[in-house]
Amino acid sequence: MTRRLPRRSLVRRPRGVTLVELMVAMVLGLFLVGVMGMVFLGSKGTFQAQNHVSRLQESARFTVDTLATDLRMSGFRGCRGTGAATPVGNVLNTPTDFLYNFGAGLWASRHSGSAWVPALDAAIRSPALVPAPDSAGDVLTVRRTTGPGWALTAEMASPTAALSVTPTGAITGRDLLLVSDCAGAVVFQATNNSPGLDGSIEHSASVTATPGVSTGSLGRVFLQDAMVYRLTTVTYYLAASARPGKTGQRALWSYTTPAYDGTVQPQELVTGVEALRVTLGLDSNDDGAADAYVRPAEVTDWRQVVTAQTELLLASTEDNISSAPQPYTFDGTTVTPTDRRLRTVVSTTVQVRNALR
Repeated sequence: MTRRLPRRSLVRRPRGVTLVELMVAMVLGLFLVGVMGMVFLGSKGTFQAQNHVSRLQESARFTVDTLATDLRMSGFRGCRGTGAATPVGNVLNTPTDFLYNFGAGLWASRHSGSAWVPALDAAIRSPALVPAPDSAGDVLTVRRTTGPGWALTAEMASPTAALSVTPTGAITGRDLLLVSDCAGAVVFQATNNSPGLDGSIEHSASVTATPGVSTGSLGRVFLQDAMVYRLTTVTYYLAASARPGKTGQRALWSYTTPAYDGTVQPQELVTGVEALRVTLGLDSNDDGAADAYVRPAEVTDWRQVVTAQTELLLASTEDNISSAPQPYTFDGTTVTPTDRRLRTVVSTTVQVRNALR
């Protein structure tokens, strides 16, 4: 009888992972996690840097655009222009007050280290203006028209008569106005309650208003070729930011009076503006071109200013963006900061069109 041997099982018994294999797998996994972490952190840093660069560029464009537009419009007097022989009339009660001196379209001041030169008017310093200007930046004031003009629909019956315009809701009572034609211009204030809606702008000295008018006469009769514009005074300066989380940072502020759009004044425009310099081009020989660029303290006749150069230093609102402190050159001086913010210097030279003869 043949004896059969038992068959061996072809199924292999399960085996566990050895300690060496486990350690190798863990090392490889940690290596992959580290690589992915480095890629993530690098991508995040690049994104943050690009984001702050974009914000700086956007802030620079907005700031330069805003300042340049106002500088070009400073001293605008309609058809009359600046080169006419007769000065702009001003029948306000306080025609030489800083906020109402529309005969001078442009003004600036710089801090010398001990004082503002020229001195700041009470209307644009503490305690009247909060926050007050920071000495790190120059102060720039522009006096100009704002918005469109309205043509007279009829000639004035007399120098004291109301001005007739197409009814508009834009002109309201107590607005500061300019009436101008190619022969002359006069600054006055609307003294009736609804001049725009009535289509009739009164300017009576008997009405109590601020600043009010000293005389109801505009000096002469304006015909239908004359235009009426609203007037405003805008002051740009640097001060501490009031925005949450931006403590210790400076910002560019504007103070507009009157503010016809109802915005709260003063207004923070751009956060992260660390310095502002204004240099003025003077036309001393009346040829319409700047003969010298000077500091505000060197200007003796603001009517000679035909160009204005502004230089701004902008910084990212967050620190530790760059890998190392970034040196910058501002106002002719190279500085290496102690932080790692991104910075950019922008400058523009603007022709004060309405100062050209």
